[in-house]
Amino acid sequence: MEIITIIIYLSVYMGLISTSFYILSFIAGGKKKKLLYTDEELPRVSVIIPAYNEEDSIEKTIKSIIASDYPDFEVIVVDDGSKDNTLEIARKFSSNRVRVFHKKNGGKGTALNFGIKRATGKIIFTMDADTTVDSKSMKNMVRFFKEDKVMCVTPAMVINNPKSIFQRIQYTEYALGLFLRKAFSSLRAIYIAPGAFSAYRKAFFDKYGGYDENNITEDLEMSLRIQYKGYHAENCPEAPAYTNAPRTFKELTMQRRRWYFGQVRNLWKYRKIISPKYGDLGAFVIPTAILSICFSVTITIFLFFKTLFEIKKNLLFLQSVNFDFPNTININFYIIERFLFLFLTKPVVLFTILFMVILGFYTYYASKKIGKPPLMILNWMLFFLLFAVLFGFWWIFSLFYTLTKKTIKWK
Repeated sequence: MEIITIIIYLSVYMGLISTSFYILSFIAGGKKKKLLYTDEELPRVSVIIPAYNEEDSIEKTIKSIIASDYPDFEVIVVDDGSKDNTLEIARKFSSNRVRVFHKKNGGKGTALNFGIKRATGKIIFTMDADTTVDSKSMKNMVRFFKEDKVMCVTPAMVINNPKSIFQRIQYTEYALGLFLRKAFSSLRAIYIAPGAFSAYRKAFFDKYGGYDENNITEDLEMSLRIQYKGYHAENCPEAPAYTNAPRTFKELTMQRRRWYFGQVRNLWKYRKIISPKYGDLGAFVIPTAILSICFSVTITIFLFFKTLFEIKKNLLFLQSVNFDFPNTININFYIIERFLFLFLTKPVVLFTILFMVILGFYTYYASKKIGKPPLMILNWMLFFLLFAVLFGFWWIFSLFYTLTKKTIKWK
């Protein structure tokens, strides 16, 4: 048996195990009662919005958060040296509740730390300047902080108004992520908190320091640090947060390059977390994620070159029997048909489709929780057809940057 065939079937086997494990964890987690704050116990909250050249979205973001039904909160907008009208727009909202600051450009991490130092709340929300939330999202998330070990609470991240092909793919991906994050929550294994909107206990920053200002994925670093120090993160699926997603292939690829580059660096920084000492997170969740990335990269490279070689072989055969290629269109159609046939008849692709059907039930749960109708058929079709290939490509691209020690900057 070829090595690649062994890898393919190992990835399928691992996928079946992890899928079953997360479904059972999700069911078990739903039966556990959580300690929750009552309305009378809710602590004061500070919402920090770092902004750099966000004149097109900052107004909508501020209006969204000040419309929250939370009883006691402040908003801190930190303009990180914007060159557009972000600061002027934000200053229109200045009040006893909304404080607006300006600082020299230094990156998102510096802006967040600037805001944390000036925050008066016991709970800190970090919010991107292109994100909006439901009025009840803050209250629903803060309730989970009654448990002392909880240092972070994540929301239900949703792509806002998806239109392009790549935004529709991300919409389905984010909906899927909501189910998985809830399953991870039941395992005490959330290790990625969305930078667009997440809540933290201020006491953690006071004790262990603020964001790593030199880290391009400062939200991931903070999530891993929380787990590394022996604390936990929770998830609140009843707290929708809507974020703008990259529209084009280039924009999305640049985003994922930054995410995955940062993930590699931060997992290496906290590599000791991969241990049974850290429970399901260290013994199963992170090792499974790493293996899935390795399998995806290997299989993507193999399928790409194998498909090209098969097409070349077929073209040479047709040429040997004097097949007539009178125009380029016929050649293009032939190549596309052969590529799709060869690609879709691979066992790994067939099993991927099977997994996508199973994961469809995951995201149905997500759509119900965020109060949205079931996902459109078009979104699903695009996700099924393209995401597995894109995921492998993004990781190959990101690993190249990591291995060649190239630098990636946030702003």
